[in-house]
Amino acid sequence: MVKQNPIIYACLICIFLFYSGLVKIKERNPFVSLIKPEQVSELNGKIKSSPIKISSGKYYSVQLEVFDVKSVQNYNSSAKGIITAFLPTEMVEALYPGKLYSSSKKTGAFLCETGAIVKLKGNINQKNNDLIFYCKSGTSSGFENSFLGKLNYIRALCRLHFKRLMYKWGEAGGLFLALLSGAKEYTSKVTTEAFKNAGLSHILALSGMHLSLFSGIAVIIGKKMKKYSFVFFAKPFSIFLFVWFAGFSPSLLRAFICSSFLILESIANVKKSNMITVLCFSFLLQSIISPSDITNAGFLLSYGALAGILLFSELFTKLFIKFMPHSISSSVAASTSAQFFTAPISLKLFGTFCPFGIIASTVVSPLITIFIYIGLFLIVINLICPIFANISGIFINFLYTIIKNIVIVFSHLPIINIGE
Repeated sequence: MVKQNPIIYACLICIFLFYSGLVKIKERNPFVSLIKPEQVSELNGKIKSSPIKISSGKYYSVQLEVFDVKSVQNYNSSAKGIITAFLPTEMVEALYPGKLYSSSKKTGAFLCETGAIVKLKGNINQKNNDLIFYCKSGTSSGFENSFLGKLNYIRALCRLHFKRLMYKWGEAGGLFLALLSGAKEYTSKVTTEAFKNAGLSHILALSGMHLSLFSGIAVIIGKKMKKYSFVFFAKPFSIFLFVWFAGFSPSLLRAFICSSFLILESIANVKKSNMITVLCFSFLLQSIISPSDITNAGFLLSYGALAGILLFSELFTKLFIKFMPHSISSSVAASTSAQFFTAPISLKLFGTFCPFGIIASTVVSPLITIFIYIGLFLIVINLICPIFANISGIFINFLYTIIKNIVIVFSHLPIINIGE
């Protein structure tokens, strides 16, 4: 497999250099200003990422491309680079359904999404060798008057309206929102913790599973219509649409690169893909595009899980097929391979490993697939006939309750813990 394959060799060399510490990954766009970071009191810039709520719940984290800064002495300076900004929860959530804050009048409230031009007041602190701007108040001048700016504005509105639609579905809507947009602010804490303790956090992380679901819809519709030209165009379009809406995370970027490469191979009429080569190519390309992802937990677990499936799935299938049906053995083998390969990564990063996550993933993953497909169908029905909104909410919450209770059962099973 590795013989005479320069892509695999290059990938293995890079893995050794990156994770042995021999090569240090430098920040590609470090924050630079004539004013010292500790003297900065105001930033002007553009939001480059979707807001993510941090564990404490007090702030949302965004990546901010800085244009200029102001000091506490009111001196202005041009600036460049990207800095992590922590925005107060009441500022970000002020427009969200069911999360209106009167205190947002003090901190400011605006559509906080990728592409928004903002002016933020606060201070810069250093945390774990990283500069973080803690925002106290802010304003926005909207989005750039360009094609990309208008596209970002449309995306921001779509994400906001989708949150409002999912809010009507209660806890089920919170899970559905997390699965389709990566926004977890409406996901129940009990549910989130249960997924984590059951070894199912990868299901909530946007990845290849989600891209496969959406491309699968295009394939199903195309076959029903008996128009394969539709599949040819709809499959990549559905993938691009989902990634555009959800936004790039390290694991989703990996899935997008792999999917795009496979689509190009199908266009070139390549009969059989070498998935290990595709994965290695994706690793190298993502390391170039976004080198900061290399140390991200989602990046490591995403590549580790897929590498485990590609390397060991066939071996475990031969083992399991002796005492279980082929349809089940292949699914269990894939889960076992992923868990087997990511166990050292999980123990290193978190100090824990969930051995029963193999069984949990085999049981829960198909249910999540059904949950997403039914949810998408009900959304279409609600848009056509709003009168069915309450009935669909009851039905989707019934399915959610089944999934939640199964995950909670798995979350109570023993885990391996080497932490303090």
